[in-house]
Amino acid sequence: MPCHICQVEAITRCHTCGELICAEHGGKDDLCTRCSGGFVAGDPRTRISDELLGTQQHHGGWWRPQEAETYTPPSCYECQGLTRAVCRNCQCNYCRDHAGPNGLCKDCGRSANLGLYIIAAIFGLVTVLLLCQWFFGK
Repeated sequence: MPCHICQVEAITRCHTCGELICAEHGGKDDLCTRCSGGFVAGDPRTRISDELLGTQQHHGGWWRPQEAETYTPPSCYECQGLTRAVCRNCQCNYCRDHAGPNGLCKDCGRSANLGLYIIAAIFGLVTVLLLCQWFFGK
């Protein structure tokens, strides 16, 4: 592939513009002379600047692979497996194995069922007391 300025074999790309450059036109930090100095003799795309354009720190051109951001996918609160479900009560992530009823995790589902069991036990106790009073209350 040829250099974009002199058409000689290119050895790298400019970090700023991404154009191919040869050893002669490649400057410090892999910047082409156009991007590092503002203008180049023989370059038809001359750009003039009062100060050097390549003084800022370059972390790679837009065309080069960039390091990915650190991303941790959501994991289940119990087994740390991948999940997309979120408990509507405690807002923790859970997988299918640790799902409770009606959009709750297994722990919140157990606590919701515990309240139902306590209410059922109270109603059962009241019913037994009323039946005992009816049979033996005479």
